[in-house]
Formats: sequence, C-alpha cells, structure tokens
Amino acid sequence: PEVIMMNSDIIVGRLKQWKGSFRLWWAEIADSEDEYFAGNSDWLSGILQEDYGKEQERVSCEKRIDH
Repeated sequence: PEVIMMNSDIIVGRLKQWKGSFRLWWAEIADSEDEYFAGNSDWLSGILQEDYGKEQERVSCEKRIDH
C-alpha cells in the first residue's frame, strides 16, 4: 500500500477551520460579536492555509513528474 503524505499546511489549515467553526458556534450561544469575528478570521485563515498547502503539493507533484 502506498503511504500518502499530507502537507502540514493542509492539516493546520483544516484545524484552523475546525477551530473557527467551533468559535462561530460558541459566538451564537454566547451572543458575542468579538467571538464571531475571531471565529470567522480563524476559519478564513484556515481555508487560505489549506489552499496554500494544496498548491504546494500540486507543484511538488509536477516537479517529481518532470524529473
């Protein structure tokens, strides 16, 4: 079986998205605008970081194929 290595940016990005989603959920319960903005920020930075990691993986695969 082939072992698939995942870029750490993808993993950290997904964790940030999860953390942001949790904070958004908590903001609704606590009725806190500050928590809402913090959760939204975490969630968005997680999406960006995951996309960056996916792009790094894609470029890395292309380099392996070209050589």
